[in-house]
Amino acid sequence: MSQGYTEDYKMKKSPIKKVKDDRKQFGSKRLPIVLAKRDGSIERIQESEKCHSQPTILIKPRDTENRSLSPTQKNFPQTITKKEEPYQPCLHKSGNEEPVQSPTEMKAPVKVIDDYMQFINEGLSNCLLDQTDFLVIGCLGLQGVGKSTLMSDIANKPNLFTTSTSEYLETTQNCTAGIDAYITKNRIILLDCQPILSSSIAYSASHKRMGQSIDPSGLLVDNEMISLQLAAFLLSVCHIVLLVQDWFFDPNIFKILQTAEMLKPAMPTSHRNEELVEYFPHIVFVQNKSFYSDFSIEHIKTVQHVYTQLFARSRLHIQSGISIANGNVISELNQFNCGEPINLFVLANSEKDNNSEKNGYHKMHPGQPILMQEFRKQLLGLPISPLTHTQLTEKTWFHYCAKVWDLIKKSQFFNEYNRLQT
Repeated sequence: MSQGYTEDYKMKKSPIKKVKDDRKQFGSKRLPIVLAKRDGSIERIQESEKCHSQPTILIKPRDTENRSLSPTQKNFPQTITKKEEPYQPCLHKSGNEEPVQSPTEMKAPVKVIDDYMQFINEGLSNCLLDQTDFLVIGCLGLQGVGKSTLMSDIANKPNLFTTSTSEYLETTQNCTAGIDAYITKNRIILLDCQPILSSSIAYSASHKRMGQSIDPSGLLVDNEMISLQLAAFLLSVCHIVLLVQDWFFDPNIFKILQTAEMLKPAMPTSHRNEELVEYFPHIVFVQNKSFYSDFSIEHIKTVQHVYTQLFARSRLHIQSGISIANGNVISELNQFNCGEPINLFVLANSEKDNNSEKNGYHKMHPGQPILMQEFRKQLLGLPISPLTHTQLTEKTWFHYCAKVWDLIKKSQFFNEYNRLQT
């Protein structure tokens, strides 16, 4: 064994001698020195580097159809993914809720405030959508002036709201009690109010509430209070309020309108320079059942002058562009002949005035269908202002109406006004 060891040792050269031999063979040029480990350590280093590199994972998809289910999976139904379908525009709820379909068209008006002066939460709420593009139009007027007929014409549906007949007039009964509401296809919410200062309504409503005989002195006060509350409600929840009359001027209804403006609850819409800004709607004065003489330049000029002076200190919007004196309906009725236009519109009487030519009146009347078409066009084209500081949808508007009516019923201003009247 020692002899074999010595032979192997002789065969090996010392490192120093090996370097000298290499210099003789390759000259003075330095050769690279390779450092390596024994027993296959280089291969192990390469394998470790491969392990630290990004792994590539190959997974074979499972055959879920032929694969048996575990007991846990059997207890729950499998989810089925639907294929993508092309986008179809539809109405959506707020948030991440499922889309809702448009409700069916209303067949008849529903009650918002009944004859007991109670707010009705059912009925109209089922027909409202969760969208902000809507218009609210209310109507005020005395008994028999044609409010319900006018609201039916705006909806373009004759006899939609119940109208007065000769039987109603003979028995001094009214056909509308409280406030009726109807929503058109183009999302116009129409509010038809009961007659203002109607003795028959005040008597029947008071009799139902008390169930006993009514004092005549208290009947008048109750009559005025109901009219003020309904007028204040419409001034708070409507974008446009129509004040309908069948002749030139009635001081009682203007007194109700201005008093309701003063007593209505303060509903802020925005803040300007740290000041509270209240909401006030657009008021349109409608003279219904007019004859040919009411379309004259002198008459329109006089009416506009009186209304401008009467509402000089009012915060209601009476110059919104809805007017018969803007030259669009009748060319002679323009700003140069009648003065600056206000929200005044004259509608014709269904029965023609046979004595118009005998009395020398000029026939400027273009016809009731043309007048109604232009009136509806101006109403729908009016830019509306927000009711509150936040944008309301139809559903939130209805909740807002309930809140306003509750504030009116509990308002100290109305109670104090009622106390001073007695």
